[in-house]
Amino acid sequence: MIGVIGEALIDFIGKGKEGSSVNFASHIGGCGLNAATAAARLHCPVGFLGKNSSDMFGERILEHMVDNNVLFDPALCASPLPSMIGFLALDEAGKASYAFYSKNTAPTSVESEELLTALSEHSDIKVLHIGSVSLAVEPGCDAILAAVDLFKPAPVVFLDPNVRPTVIEDFAAYRKRLDLAIQLSDIIKLSDDDLLLLYPEVGVDEAAKKLSKESGSHIILTKGKDGSTWYSPDKFTVDSPIVDLPVIDTVGAGDTFSGALLAFLHRGGFFGPDGEEPRLEHLSKVTIAQAMRFANVAASINCSRKGCDPPTLGEVEEILASL
Repeated sequence: MIGVIGEALIDFIGKGKEGSSVNFASHIGGCGLNAATAAARLHCPVGFLGKNSSDMFGERILEHMVDNNVLFDPALCASPLPSMIGFLALDEAGKASYAFYSKNTAPTSVESEELLTALSEHSDIKVLHIGSVSLAVEPGCDAILAAVDLFKPAPVVFLDPNVRPTVIEDFAAYRKRLDLAIQLSDIIKLSDDDLLLLYPEVGVDEAAKKLSKESGSHIILTKGKDGSTWYSPDKFTVDSPIVDLPVIDTVGAGDTFSGALLAFLHRGGFFGPDGEEPRLEHLSKVTIAQAMRFANVAASINCSRKGCDPPTLGEVEEILASL
């Protein structure tokens, strides 16, 4: 099973102005839940272990998880604290800028003890997805890292920093926390925007190579319309192009990529069959290219729709068959 620790929230996406009013459409979102939904729609078993509110938005989030076959822990889904809210503005290319109401919300109040309890009840977790806002806002960020540290080395850890500057109060402290997350991780997926923020002194390609060398992890760099590149600890790289589909917006594109990539590798047994160790060291260039192609197709389909709306397995296979 794929386990996901992160945020589930409600995104309000700007639809434009009418007179003095600004119109928004609400969508289920959050890096963690988006990735979980993407993997579940691709017929992969997924458990979402983020903390969820009992308010009206939290009820919508629970309904979404049920409708999409995303498993959840009831003990983590009854917080009296409010849901996290995100406001999104889209530019002419459909790229989003974000503002979050994240402090003192359910997702950012999770405690390490309740996470460890939830993790102990899911011994079949083969890979754990962490990252984004939940690793940037206290006190939950420290609780997540403490729980993952204690849970290692059982599952593979997949990190998507998904850096959101608007929620980072102390960037130096955030970098130290992220460095710890990197040390715990086996696969790290970053966008070109992430690397520009984290390593402004060098280009994104050089930064990705540097990170792979220093961490010993697999690094995946997503570059929007320029596709993606996988940097192996064995010092080889694999490039993968995007699929040319109409772009409505890019909301959740990276999350869909992550969920699809994890689903592909999980189905291939690279996180280890039951009772066996992960087999990431056996990832060949061919397998990596196939996994990235699968993930890029899923992300491209998502971008052809409004908000984060990951594709089904049938939709991905239909596009793959046409290539």
